[in-house]
Amino acid sequence: MPTPRPSLNPAAMPTTQSPTQPLITSKPTPPGGTTAPSPTQLLSAKPTTLPSPRTSSPIDSPPANSVAAAVEAVLEANKDDIDNKILLSQEPSMQWVPSTIYRYKDLLDGLRVMYNNGVANKYFFLGEDTPNGHLYGLVNIAAFLAQSMKETIQYNACDENSWDRINGKYPLSNSCGQLGQSYQDYKCSESDSYMECEVNKDMEITATTNAKWYGAPAPLFCGPKTKYPFTGIWDYIKECNKPWAMPPEFCTVYPGQKAGGFDNSSPFPNSAGRTDVEGCCFWGRGVIQTTVSCCFVAHLSWMFCYSAHIHSYRSFYPAP
Repeated sequence: MPTPRPSLNPAAMPTTQSPTQPLITSKPTPPGGTTAPSPTQLLSAKPTTLPSPRTSSPIDSPPANSVAAAVEAVLEANKDDIDNKILLSQEPSMQWVPSTIYRYKDLLDGLRVMYNNGVANKYFFLGEDTPNGHLYGLVNIAAFLAQSMKETIQYNACDENSWDRINGKYPLSNSCGQLGQSYQDYKCSESDSYMECEVNKDMEITATTNAKWYGAPAPLFCGPKTKYPFTGIWDYIKECNKPWAMPPEFCTVYPGQKAGGFDNSSPFPNSAGRTDVEGCCFWGRGVIQTTVSCCFVAHLSWMFCYSAHIHSYRSFYPAP
């Protein structure tokens, strides 16, 4: 079996709750001299009136100014190297290959959303309108990619991996939290409480990514106690590829599985004592692995989706 993942797996949880926050700044004062509302002001109270959204997708919009154009020109000139030399993940064989999840086109799309539209009056800083001022933006992007590489890109992960072993075993209830945490119990501050994601005990979700070493745990999942009264462990040494058996057995839990399987013969607690996965749908997601019910993802959901739904204005990401 390959060497186990390190005890402080960066793909599981960042060292700080919001590592990207320093990379996003308030939009500079407009040329007319009117100071835009601060992010704190916009996030501190439920909005009563909201501005009309852009009529075109920020992804399709060309660079809005000379600084953005200069940054994008450098990125475009180096897009092949970004895809094939920077956005790399490590295979179980220890070979470095281009990530199948994180690609240059998606990076550019995300940047355009964040410097064109922003979120809650926060924008990705692309530099200054001075000679070589765009270099500050390129350094900002490099810092963001460095943090992202540490968290997820090197693991080709979008969802948090199950990596917290208890007495040498991987609890299925790691979905609820690892290192003794309970993700669903972290709450927003009072001023941000209206943006908090409610815990839905009936929700069922299965992660889309997981580790791929021999016998690696399956993707994290959550579901109600009515369906999963208790949860056990992922048995990473179980042999699942037995085509000669009667009946035949195969490794079908996730693509590329070589060994391992679920063992729900008895309850087994995670590091916080949970033996179920009810309401445990808040594991780390995305390139920075944000977790908990009040995180940057919750703020994004509110600003991009839910607030548009309840205030009846057009959104690029409408609520269902």
